[in-house]
Amino acid sequence: MAASMREVGKKMKSWSNVLVVFAFFCLLAGCSGIRDLIVPSPAYQDQSVSSPSSPDLIVLLSDPDGKVGTIQVITKGGSQTLDKPGYATLVEDISDPPSVPKPLADSEIMGVFGPALSAQPDLKGRFASFILYFESDSTELTDKSKELLPEVVGTIKNRKAGEIFVVGHTDRLGTEAYNLELSSKRATYVRDLLAPSGVPPSALVVSYQGEAMPAVYTEDEVWEPRNRRVEVFVK
Repeated sequence: MAASMREVGKKMKSWSNVLVVFAFFCLLAGCSGIRDLIVPSPAYQDQSVSSPSSPDLIVLLSDPDGKVGTIQVITKGGSQTLDKPGYATLVEDISDPPSVPKPLADSEIMGVFGPALSAQPDLKGRFASFILYFESDSTELTDKSKELLPEVVGTIKNRKAGEIFVVGHTDRLGTEAYNLELSSKRATYVRDLLAPSGVPPSALVVSYQGEAMPAVYTEDEVWEPRNRRVEVFVK
């Protein structure tokens, strides 16, 4: 089981990079009955959004009321069925069958799809989300983000949160390796700020993406304040 989870973790890294590069993904909530998701031929895809070879990641989530439906992902090469919440399949080529479905941990789902989940309407209060911004090449919060901290802590206390996901990011100034480490430091810094709010340490789930998932796309070595951030999702 441990080896299997390590494999999922490795693949998750490649999936998150793919999603950033091509800004194209499917995140599906469960519903009653069976739905077919037919992945289109590259000829019909918007080339400004996705290149012909861009992989597609499809994740099945439960509805806010806990119901889970079934999604059948169909390509020219075959199909796979998603019928368990949190399971995902990857379509790397329209001529090949989708990959065998594998489970993603909550932290992995939030690390990749957190902003999309928090932006969805009518989640019945499933998540509260916050974005904390940082000074350039630093773990120092901006003044406005420092002012936001009491609201974040208050929300955690009021919701009696059982899980808080903390996801670190950077802009593209610097090497990928350096930015991955910097995003880790930022996420850890925010975790340590939130830890005294009364939640068990195990409830604080930290992940980090480096420069791989920008809020605003830029070319490499471009300074962008909106990408220097930590996203906090309170469940």
